[in-house]
Amino acid sequence: MEKLLDPALPESPKNFSTSDDLTGWYGGLPTGRSHNLVVHEEKDYAVAVGAMPRNDSCAAGLIYIDLSDPSNPTSPGCAGQDGYSHDAQCVVYHGPDTRYEERTVCYSFNEDTVTIYDSTERTGVNASTIISRTSYTGAAYTHQGWLIDESWQQYLLSDDELDEVDGVEPAADGRSVMYIWDISDLENPVNTGYHKATERSIDHNLYVHNGLAYQSNYGSGLRVLDVSGIPEDPTGGNVYEHAFFDIYPEDDGAPEVEFVGTWSNYLFPSGYVFVNTIERGGFVLKLSDTKGGGRGKGKWSRN
Repeated sequence: MEKLLDPALPESPKNFSTSDDLTGWYGGLPTGRSHNLVVHEEKDYAVAVGAMPRNDSCAAGLIYIDLSDPSNPTSPGCAGQDGYSHDAQCVVYHGPDTRYEERTVCYSFNEDTVTIYDSTERTGVNASTIISRTSYTGAAYTHQGWLIDESWQQYLLSDDELDEVDGVEPAADGRSVMYIWDISDLENPVNTGYHKATERSIDHNLYVHNGLAYQSNYGSGLRVLDVSGIPEDPTGGNVYEHAFFDIYPEDDGAPEVEFVGTWSNYLFPSGYVFVNTIERGGFVLKLSDTKGGGRGKGKWSRN
């Protein structure tokens, strides 16, 4: 862990080994791939999502891994009532729905719905409960999403990986669509609107920090959207692009709706952003203007 805390990390990437750096090992997942691992730092547990096969007792849903003793991770249980979960964000709930205050809530993205779990109870198979399961116009592959503000969970953003590919509205023209959810009532989420990009591409992983959504959108690169105005206009009418970094210039003349470019990104506390790419390895960027820059005023430094 100390290696990751080294402030010189962007200039001198560190190598890790299983012999010298491995603290603990958990080998209890089903045999097969897992799509992602979600960590809930406040409660010291992780969630494996999309852990195949789908016919396992956990149905490739949320598989909880207790990390309170990092040297001996264990799994108390799972939640597979809604089947396969592609990705999730798990937090302690703070927001307008007082019924769930201080409960552990997982916002899960389950291929055709946004599924919200009360994950306070994690011991046993299907011990957690589904709070709501909601689809939307344009659902093709409900992929991933993130809260606008973890400290007051009223709005959620989500992406759909196949709506542009399948040509379904509102993404029939191939321009990336980000969906906006009012989750004031966790039992009845409402898709209040969406933001459509100016460029054609497939939207993928997004993460929000200080009112900015960092989106890895395949061929169109890393797009940074100012989403701070959504509470004032939940339709998305005042969302705008603050900055972008193109990592796939091959399609600049004719943007492609293809699985090329960037798949995900990671924002470090230092402000550095690691952007992965399919063709060119990784980029480490830093947005030098993160506040008050106005439309299109964000500037990048590249390391």
